[in-house]
This record gives sequence, structure tokens and C-alpha cells, in this order.
Amino acid sequence: MTAEARPVVLVTGVSRKAGIGAAIAAALSHDGWDVAATGFRPYDASMPWGSRVEDHDELVSALQADGRAIWIEADLAEIQAPAIILDAAETLGPVRALVNCAAYSTRGGLLECTPEQFEHHMAVNARATLLLSAEFARRFREPAGTGRIINFVSGPPLVGEIAYAASKGAIEWLTYSCAGELAARGITVNAVNPGPNDTGWMDAETKASVQRWSPMGRIGMPDDVAGLVAFLCSDAARWITAQVLTCDGGWERLT
Repeated sequence: MTAEARPVVLVTGVSRKAGIGAAIAAALSHDGWDVAATGFRPYDASMPWGSRVEDHDELVSALQADGRAIWIEADLAEIQAPAIILDAAETLGPVRALVNCAAYSTRGGLLECTPEQFEHHMAVNARATLLLSAEFARRFREPAGTGRIINFVSGPPLVGEIAYAASKGAIEWLTYSCAGELAARGITVNAVNPGPNDTGWMDAETKASVQRWSPMGRIGMPDDVAGLVAFLCSDAARWITAQVLTCDGGWERLT
């Protein structure tokens, strides 16, 4: 596939080499996509695992080994961010696929969650998914049946993370509703539930527990999820829409 023929995908949440977003971007780049990636350094740096600034440059350099790639700094809590992001992504060409992988997550159960925490989770996770999807759909002019939106959800109950749980529940229902509205525009809309995934947040005790309870005896890795997203973006998945696909080695159903 020539550089001119490569379609363009926008992937949010591409912040750390160990993350799901980075694995998705790499898989799609290898599959022949040019990649516009987003991340937000202040949030990355605030997380327990931290994020080296060099990660972003290294990620883009690795992606550019296969094709064109850019990295866009974006705070998804800002209402104007989706239009700014799509403007930047379109410097690579018309955007054919959108992967809403970015997520904001902090601890806090029913009795601890503040209104501010709840609103921020909903803004970054649910509202940004809605606004990015709408902006993508408004601009979509690619051949009918080639458009793709892939969202990310999490299996309930997510005890102790009630704001995060609520925002992910909203994304699931957004997925179904957007799929119904966008089918006539030639855009499929699906969601992925990755289950427990080793992106750097697990301590040794958590890893041991997840591996012990996993039906397949191991922890999920970003590449496991990236392969599914790459398939959903491909022409082979053109007849799949309005689905939430769980990619967790049987964790949700079999434990």
C-alpha cells in the first residue's frame, strides 16, 4: 500500500508505550493506516506510574517507521477539543476511523465521590466520546461502509470507582445509539471491554491475583486488545456494528 493510499485513523489516549492506546496505534500503523494520536501530559504525569515526556516522541517515531503519524496534545475535558483534534488529524488526510481509547480514572466509591469528580469523569470519558463521534461523523466523506468508531467500556460493578463506572456505562449506551444513527452514513460503531489489562497500573499483588483467577492463566496485554480493534477497523468487520465485544480471556463470564 502506498503512502498516498493509506487511510487515516484518530486514536485517543496514546500516552504511554505500555498503554492500550499505544498498542492500538502500532497495530493500525502496521496494518496500513496513518495515525493521528492524542494524549494529555498533565494527566499522564499525575498517575502513579507516571509518564515520561519522551514516551510521546518515541511513540510517534515508532509509528513513523510504517507510515505517517502525528501526536496531538489535547485535554478532552475541553468542549472545543474535538474540533481542534479533528482539524489536526485531517492534516494527514480524511479521517476514516475513530478509536475513543482515552479515559480518566480516579478512585472513589459512592460515599467518597465528589460532584467535581463525577463531572470530570463524565466530561472526559462520556462527553468527549459523544463530541468526538459527532465531529467525526459530520466530516466523514469516505466511501460508504468504510467508517469506523470504536469505543471503550468496562465491565461492572467497578466497586470503589463509581464515577468511572457511570461514565463507562454511558459510553456503552452511546455506542448502541450512535450505531443506530450512523449506519445510514456508512459508519459502524462498536465498543470493546478489555477486562483487567496490564498497562502499568497493577502492583505485584494485583498481578498475582488476576493471573490466579484468569481462566486462561495469564494477564491480559495491550496487544490482545489491539488485535481486536485492528480487526474492527478492517474491511472484514464491515458487517459488525452496535456490538460490545469483550476481550478478556473469559474473565467476565468464567470467573
